[in-house]
Amino acid sequence: MDWLQNLPSAEKKEWEEMMISYAFDVDEWTSARATLSTLLQKDGKCANEQAIRSYLSCCAESGGNVHPLPPLSSLVIDLYKAYGMDSAEAV
Repeated sequence: MDWLQNLPSAEKKEWEEMMISYAFDVDEWTSARATLSTLLQKDGKCANEQAIRSYLSCCAESGGNVHPLPPLSSLVIDLYKAYGMDSAEAV
């Protein structure tokens, strides 16, 4: 969770408010963020914190009606493979 502690306080607050809205713990958010970062790097892309937060929120939302709840990282992989990330930019 070091990444969260290293963000500016306003960004940190945005992340915390978003994370409490879903049934995933901090470790899953951390893993999902790292997974998305890896996928973006493999495609030669990057995204800002707001875009990453928005994308992960969509991923979390997509698993909301599935029981048992799949790992957030697997939702990230599935959605990225299917749709990519439009808000990401080439490096």
